[in-house]
Amino acid sequence: MSTQGNAEKLRLRPHHVFCERFSSWILPERGEAFNDLERKIREALGSGTDVVIEVVEGVDDLCRVCPLCQNDRCQSPEGDEDQVRKWDAIVLKGMGVSYGDKLTGKGFSVLIGDKAPLAFCHNRCKLRSACNVSPMCAKE
Repeated sequence: MSTQGNAEKLRLRPHHVFCERFSSWILPERGEAFNDLERKIREALGSGTDVVIEVVEGVDDLCRVCPLCQNDRCQSPEGDEDQVRKWDAIVLKGMGVSYGDKLTGKGFSVLIGDKAPLAFCHNRCKLRSACNVSPMCAKE
C-alpha cells in the first residue's frame, strides 16, 4: 500500500477489488504481511473508507506480499496468472470499470453493492464456499 500525500492508496486487480469485500477466509500460510493487507482491503471496502483504490492490470499490492506470486506472476493452484487475468477481465466488465479507474473505498463499496453478485460469482468462482456473496447467488 502506498500513500499519496496523507491519503492511503491501494493498487488492486479487479477480483481483489470486488471479492475481498465478501471474503471470509484467513490464509495463515500466506504470511502476516498478506493477512494484514487483506484486512486493510476488507476494511476499506467494507466500511467504505476514503482510501483511494486504483484498479490495475496484473500483479497488485496484495499479490506482491503473497508467497504464491513469483516472478511477477500468480502461481496459485486455484488459477495461475493467465487464468487470473481472464477472471479479472470478467470481473472488470461486470463492475463496469476500466483499468486505471480510481475510487475511494466508499465509492467501490457502493458500486460493488449495486453490482453483486456478478455472473462470475455464479459460473466461474472457485471460492464460493468462503464468500459472503454466495447467499445472494442462491437467491437468483
